[in-house]
Amino acid sequence: MWNQTWLSSGKRRVSYFAIGCLLFVAAIPASEQTVLLNGFSAASSAWELDFEKGLTETLKPENAEKLLQVLTSRPHRTGTEGARLTAEYIKEKLIEYGFHPEIDTYQAYLPAPVSVSIELLAPVQESISTTEDPIEGDPFTEHVAEHPGWNGYSPSGEATGEVVYAHHGSDDDLKRIQSMGIDLKGKIFLMRYFGTGEGTKVRNAERYGAAGVVLYSDPKEDGYRYGDVYPKGNWRPAGSIMRRSIIPLWYDGDPLSPGWASVEGAKRLKPEEIDLPKIPVVPISYRSAERILNLLAGSTAPHPMQGDLPLPYKVGPGPAKLKIKTEMDNRDRPIFNVMCRIDGEKYRDQWIIVGNHHDAWIFGAGDPSSGTASLLEFARGLSELMRRGYRPKRTLILAFWDAEEMLLGGSTEWVEHHKDELLEKAVACINMDSSVFNTDRPLSVSAHPLLHRLFREVAWNIQDPKSGKSMFEAWRDLQNKYRNTPSVDGWGEFFNPDRELKEPWIFESPSDDAAPFFTQLALPASDMYYGADYGMYHSIYENFHWMKTVVDPTFEYHIAMALMQGFVSLRLANSDLIQLDYAGEANYWRLAYRALAETAMSKGVKLPLLQQAMSQIDLWEKEAQALDRAKSQVLQNGKTDGITAELNRKLYLAARDFYLAGGQSGLPTDRNLWSGSDGLLPGLTGALVKGDAKNLERQAILYLNALKKRVNTLRSLRAHLESL
Repeated sequence: MWNQTWLSSGKRRVSYFAIGCLLFVAAIPASEQTVLLNGFSAASSAWELDFEKGLTETLKPENAEKLLQVLTSRPHRTGTEGARLTAEYIKEKLIEYGFHPEIDTYQAYLPAPVSVSIELLAPVQESISTTEDPIEGDPFTEHVAEHPGWNGYSPSGEATGEVVYAHHGSDDDLKRIQSMGIDLKGKIFLMRYFGTGEGTKVRNAERYGAAGVVLYSDPKEDGYRYGDVYPKGNWRPAGSIMRRSIIPLWYDGDPLSPGWASVEGAKRLKPEEIDLPKIPVVPISYRSAERILNLLAGSTAPHPMQGDLPLPYKVGPGPAKLKIKTEMDNRDRPIFNVMCRIDGEKYRDQWIIVGNHHDAWIFGAGDPSSGTASLLEFARGLSELMRRGYRPKRTLILAFWDAEEMLLGGSTEWVEHHKDELLEKAVACINMDSSVFNTDRPLSVSAHPLLHRLFREVAWNIQDPKSGKSMFEAWRDLQNKYRNTPSVDGWGEFFNPDRELKEPWIFESPSDDAAPFFTQLALPASDMYYGADYGMYHSIYENFHWMKTVVDPTFEYHIAMALMQGFVSLRLANSDLIQLDYAGEANYWRLAYRALAETAMSKGVKLPLLQQAMSQIDLWEKEAQALDRAKSQVLQNGKTDGITAELNRKLYLAARDFYLAGGQSGLPTDRNLWSGSDGLLPGLTGALVKGDAKNLERQAILYLNALKKRVNTLRSLRAHLESL
């Protein structure tokens, strides 16, 4: 069973390490004893900081390099033997470190390519390459023919038709092209990545009658526009192909078990019962896209649809004519999560999930294996310090997910499998999809607003390898440098590029393997990686040679990110009082309500119960601030004897005030009132977008009641603390 104790020594040994920490507290001057970590007493702060110092000294870049070299030594796409061997390697390393990990296996309907081809039929006949260029000096590119470009969940099929350039494939793009008098039925759509989700692009193409889709990365979003291309620099070269899943479903995880875990004996749908893509889809390089675009005639595409290739982008149709063919082997395959539990000494039933995924499109040196190497090195450092006597107060669950790239499979299935336990016991999920992509660009963190303050506090205690500044300062400074530069991940809902940042900006809704925890359970969750903008993403060039020669030659950023994930997780695990920032969360709700009210006004609609909701948010913020003062008073006075497991449980369960057990209408796994498929405040936003006045009224009442519940929850917690 996954929930057994997974540490070789279950008893904490009182050691000289522990005694030294206590002596350190006694020795510090009185003026310094008043400096407390958020959520910690003076004694606990000294212990935590001394442990973090020990972890900083223990983690080694050379270890991360060796780990990454092994992790990237073979392709390890989900559903393949490479993925199984990678999971076994992770398990073996954790055993070597003294833990007792297990592999949780689920079934999922997974895609795999057999062959893909593209033929240009007119006005000339030639083959369009579906493989990437070998790079001299890069041994990982010697067998490019074995790794063609393909898209996950494309069906097998064949399509022939004239080409229409369809920009990002949004509904507005396709309506605009139609308004130019162009018949889209039976055409091959040439579309750019970014701008619109891949599943949405393909779904839109089907709705407008496309016979097939060809996708590429334009240098306007991803290429030489931003700097030197690989192997000289970190941006996508002309022959590079991006691979992406195009699954268009309203839910994540195994497509055949929507909303429940795909365990042995569970009900599963048939593939023909779900709405998977029906037309063939193939990705190509921007060199190949340039060849096709050069052969298009017709009207010039509107200015917003122009890209950065050296030509005027014409819409077509034709005279370029393509034949695309895909042969896929889409079927059930196992996915392998590697799970490692370290029981907390004081609060065993309060869990911090610390995650990364291990599956990659090919070698995955950035996405995700840099994160896998960092998390493994954190595990090694943690085990070493535990042998000296340290043990976390709360339970840490180290999770190495499978099948993220195709469908957020491993994390979603695990959340569905353990939903009820997680709702009771999970404090937070601190995920790191990948460690590092591009050290010239800023750290990217997306997190539940309850976690923003904690990330910023931790960043002060980590040194940025390149600048020598604190991670906090380097993070903020790089964001200011690039705040007017488009980012592939965007900047979040409320970012203002015209305002200089005084502190790092954090996005308000996490994605990747944090998403199931956040969306399905409304849990505090986060995701991160250093330098979101880079050009090797999902290409054969995202390999160990690229990481060693271009990105992080010293592997110091792998360690910095291991410390970032580790410190955030450990401060949650070791705090005397759970330090979720309910006051900061209130401000985000205020911003979201204001933005939604403006959207409603632009549609000629008045947002129901707006003033009542804003009044409750004001009360919420005041109660949260009073709660913070009460917590600080308890910790400053050293009244930790009155802190119980039940009090801490109530502190983290307050986050469940915005958990909607039945989910949103038509989206039963969207259970977070804060954020979901329809954006922020999804119930209200969805009703407003659909123009459903009755549902908008119902949602306004539902949200107002949830806000009142939050105020009462915080008031009760404050009274409890003030009584200690």
